[in-house]
Amino acid sequence: MSPRTTGITFIAYAALGALFRGLSLSVPVFKVPFLGGSWLGWILLAVFALTGGWLLWLGQTQWHWSPLTLKQLRRFREIKRGHASFLVLLALVGVGSLDSLIVGKRALVVRYEGKFYFPFVTDVKPATTFGLKDESETDYRELQRQFHESKSANWVLMPIVPYDPKLDTPETIEEVVLREGVAYRASETKPFDGRAYTLFRDKPQQKRQEWVFRHGLKQGEMLGWDVNNEQVEKATFDKGTRVTYTDFTDGKAGALASQASETMRTVVYPPSPPSWAHRHFLGTTSMGGDVLAILYGGWQQAIIASILFVTFVFVVGVAAGGLLGYFGGVLDLVGMRLIEIWSVLPFLFIVMIVSSIISPNLFLLVVIISLFSWMGTTIYIRTAAMKEKARDYVASARLLGASTGRIIFKHILPNSIAILVTLAPFEVSAIITSLAALDYLGFGLPPEEPSWGRLLHEGTEDFNYPWIVSSAFVAMTTVLVLVTFVGEAVREAFDPKKFTTYR
Repeated sequence: MSPRTTGITFIAYAALGALFRGLSLSVPVFKVPFLGGSWLGWILLAVFALTGGWLLWLGQTQWHWSPLTLKQLRRFREIKRGHASFLVLLALVGVGSLDSLIVGKRALVVRYEGKFYFPFVTDVKPATTFGLKDESETDYRELQRQFHESKSANWVLMPIVPYDPKLDTPETIEEVVLREGVAYRASETKPFDGRAYTLFRDKPQQKRQEWVFRHGLKQGEMLGWDVNNEQVEKATFDKGTRVTYTDFTDGKAGALASQASETMRTVVYPPSPPSWAHRHFLGTTSMGGDVLAILYGGWQQAIIASILFVTFVFVVGVAAGGLLGYFGGVLDLVGMRLIEIWSVLPFLFIVMIVSSIISPNLFLLVVIISLFSWMGTTIYIRTAAMKEKARDYVASARLLGASTGRIIFKHILPNSIAILVTLAPFEVSAIITSLAALDYLGFGLPPEEPSWGRLLHEGTEDFNYPWIVSSAFVAMTTVLVLVTFVGEAVREAFDPKKFTTYR
């Protein structure tokens, strides 16, 4: 892809993203910049537009790579582990940009009475749109279940993971079945322990009877209600045998038996283990949130945070380091002392103070972390600028009348770009671990936001639910290992010693 084509692509993406946002359409890929908040989204779109405009202004029809850069790129592709990790990370970023096509509580397509609806990109649709009585937003999982049970021509297509990463904690209900007189949850092989109930067929929101089960047998109290939710009977069971029974309606309660549904149901309280039947592929948290959906949302946050963090750190680091290294003298002396003072400020205390005053969003957290992370890049660029300004080509540029800005941005910084390429993967690793650490300690994103650190914190508090901590640990470790492999490969590929001959 040429620079001109890349610039047009960036501008088109920014324009379409702004258009869809203005029309309140949540189109996957184009809504990704806004996952961290409205202001953050507009800033990212502005960056895309400015970058695209700059590439068009340059007017280049092809990239002009130096022979040394081409050698370095070939060397990177030859390092199989790093190159494969880079491709895997690109694929993961692509999956993360698909957003509600893969993870979300809104249906992809609803066919109702011959019409097609696409809720995942449109405004909130009330349940009355699809023939239900509720005025609130449609529960598409419930709508899908009702269409399936009624065997109508209407249907609902949900994402692969039909749960939202944010504050989506649906009640999980499972059937209880009898096998040789012993009750089991439909998805389990061990006898059922807990409460199970039946519903009225004509009024499915109303319980008919409820029993307590121990080791698959009725044990303890049974309660029965009529369609008006008034208690009409109760009984006591011992190891499956009814011991006592009381009818509060003088024998009329028995006639309600024919009105009850044939299946028993039970509420599965969170956290629940992985279940393919309920499409909780990695289980749920203690709040009932789907673990896989939260991991997916956390990965999207990590992508946005990495782009912002690397951009901020490199812009500030290159500007400050280039000035200090090129001009030197008093400016360098004062600048380095200020950097040393800034670097010893208590980063965690400042985050704690900010979190106690306001509820920080992703953009604010990235800004705070970036304010304490640009010094390393600055020192590397300062050293490179000091070394490059002493070379003959810089002296030649001065003699030819080149301005200071041209010398810095056209000669010194391009020859220091290998430093930034080498640092980039490790900066990505740093922001991911920093965000996770802050969320783990409780000073990060608000509780409703998806977070890998919060999953780790919850999982380590109680190891009775290993699917929580193991999912977060594997996801975070996998991404960090891939980023590290890429960083090692880049560092080796761009090592000057590989392409330098000493005479």
